[in-house]
Amino acid sequence: MAAERPLPNLWHATAPSAPDTRPLVGDVTVDVAVIGGGFTGLSAALHLAEKGASVAVAEARMIGFGGSGRNVGLVNAGMWTKPDDLVATLGKEAGDRLLSELGNGPALVFDLVAKHDISCEAVRNGTLHMAIGDEGLKDIRNREAQWKKRGAPVEILAAPQARTISGAEGFSGALLDRRAGTIQPLAYARGLARAAMAAGAKSTRKHLSWQPNARATSGN
Repeated sequence: MAAERPLPNLWHATAPSAPDTRPLVGDVTVDVAVIGGGFTGLSAALHLAEKGASVAVAEARMIGFGGSGRNVGLVNAGMWTKPDDLVATLGKEAGDRLLSELGNGPALVFDLVAKHDISCEAVRNGTLHMAIGDEGLKDIRNREAQWKKRGAPVEILAAPQARTISGAEGFSGALLDRRAGTIQPLAYARGLARAAMAAGAKSTRKHLSWQPNARATSGN
């Protein structure tokens, strides 16, 4: 394992300390081996451990070392592709399922934060998609209509409201999505790791050996 150095970013400087992990010595046999200590792997380890599976997370560097601990911290409900366009591309069944999972994603994150008392500066005030000019306003109105027919809590803010909330000039309006919010991402990753370890998952800082009948999942 390479020697660790502090990440040169705000998240590393302000996150709670990382959970205590140990280098792997010898072999470990588990039901599920998770490779990578990012959001996906840590959440998988937590949920599997809570269901009684034996789980080990193998991370080559440190919890949240990659993109999970360096991103901007937005907890978004969806993607920039319009819902109808996504369904047209993937088909109704797959498209609707993906939109449902994406739309419910922020609730999952904030529920985990509350359930496991994760200190990660979680704020759920929604996010704003700002519009520029008449074309931009037309676009977010179209997005609002598509999301609302799927029951999403979104609304258009007129230019004065958008300016007051954002403090930014020059926008013709904004689409407010109340499902979304922000977190301190490295703190969230470390909190997930603590919760997974409390549920019984093992965390190691090197390569993991497991039996051929065990399952491995990538979580980086």
